[in-house]
Amino acid sequence: MTHTPPAFISGILLAAGLSTRMGEPKQLLPFGESTIVETVVDSMLSAKFDEVIVVVGHYASEIQEQLGTRPIRTVFNADYRDGMLTSAQTGVRALKASDAFALMLVDQPFITSTLIDQVVDAYRQTESGIALPSYNYKRGHPVIFDQQYADDILALGAESGGVRTLFKKYGNDINYVTVDTDRVLRDIDYREDYERALQEN
Repeated sequence: MTHTPPAFISGILLAAGLSTRMGEPKQLLPFGESTIVETVVDSMLSAKFDEVIVVVGHYASEIQEQLGTRPIRTVFNADYRDGMLTSAQTGVRALKASDAFALMLVDQPFITSTLIDQVVDAYRQTESGIALPSYNYKRGHPVIFDQQYADDILALGAESGGVRTLFKKYGNDINYVTVDTDRVLRDIDYREDYERALQEN
């Protein structure tokens, strides 16, 4: 059994953070031939998402300017200083006609469209409500949620522990998609992460 007809899947990029550990907005740091945020957005646009929503907050206008005329929707999280959960909730509230939505993080430019599509395909080919990549038994991104979990995410409070608490609550609903690369786990938090990434990219 599969999700039929083909599910309309929205990709939500959380790009509103303060980058406090980096000391400057990592969304705008040079990466490859563009910037970190452009790299992630372009991978999302090349993947099998039906739309891409970018949640902005800190340095919102600069990020929107950097993304130019790409076919995305941007939404502003006024509460971005209160943490990532508020950005996830802002993105979920922006959904219109989605059957499912994927959450992605702006500091994971290593995730290619091919990896995204592995998770999208796995979601579409099973009836599991949640699909996410797994490398060495560790959960990665993107995480795809059926629309039925939207209210759970919107109901989470600041002290809840965030979206990951749903993995425990709905553990039986998860389809773990085994991948052969740690790219789904790696993020860029600190200056040394960024410098290492530039050497490898």
